Amino acid sequence: MPYLVHVLGAADRDALHKHFAGLAHHDLRMRFGRRTDAAWLRLYVDGIDFGRDTVLGVREGATLVGVAHVALFDGAAELGLSVLPTHRRRGIASALFERGALHARNRGIVELFIHCLSENEAMRRIARKAGMRVLVEGVDTDAWIELPPPTPFTLGQELVARQLTLVDLAIQAPGRTAGAESMQA
Repeated sequence: MPYLVHVLGAADRDALHKHFAGLAHHDLRMRFGRRTDAAWLRLYVDGIDFGRDTVLGVREGATLVGVAHVALFDGAAELGLSVLPTHRRRGIASALFERGALHARNRGIVELFIHCLSENEAMRRIARKAGMRVLVEGVDTDAWIELPPPTPFTLGQELVARQLTLVDLAIQAPGRTAGAESMQA
């Protein structure tokens, strides 16, 4: 089943807080590679720079069931993913990965990487499925892939995806303004 992947903005911080609150301590450790607590998660979410990075989400109603953070650096991007336990193994993480890679590619990013704990088999599986080079070194795993330059087709793919999410927002929440979805290209 294809999923609509929304571009999130600062107005979605509360939904992001709720998403991470819905993950068990083990899941948060797999996502962030470290132990976290509510205070650390609040700092993380409140510190996201939506002007630099991109946060993507798959919604079920008002709930973010999957989230990807695409952190941009000089010519590279790091991707982190999380999916609520009740929604795993349905292709949501793959949809978030594909949309994150497309987003990075269309901004001229040449390398996409993932850093995770070696015990995070789900992320290692996603990386292998995407054709990433995977290097396991003790407790840490790094995966990376070179992204080709954008094309008119990939730019069009992203534009269509954005338009579909705006329509979805309008249908799902008539009282919600489209301003909640970041309008940046």
